[in-house]
Amino acid sequence: MTAGRLDPPVTLVLEGRARAGADEADVDGVEVVHAPDEGDDTIAAIAGAHCEVIVVTADRELAERVRAVDAVVVGPSWLLVQPVD
Repeated sequence: MTAGRLDPPVTLVLEGRARAGADEADVDGVEVVHAPDEGDDTIAAIAGAHCEVIVVTADRELAERVRAVDAVVVGPSWLLVQPVD
């Protein structure tokens, strides 16, 4: 997995059983983070701690939380129109 043409850093948050799918690491511009509890809490915390964040989600409640910390929210279809190397 690489960041392709997305501007790094790209952060992928895994929660629950999905954490077994990838170790926490930073490889080729993609940082994999394991959420200790709810993934939404981790995503909201990351969005609040960084400037110029884009959060990709279809979850309306999460979208409201990250907009409240001035992050930009886009839907999953946004990824389909991003250029790929």
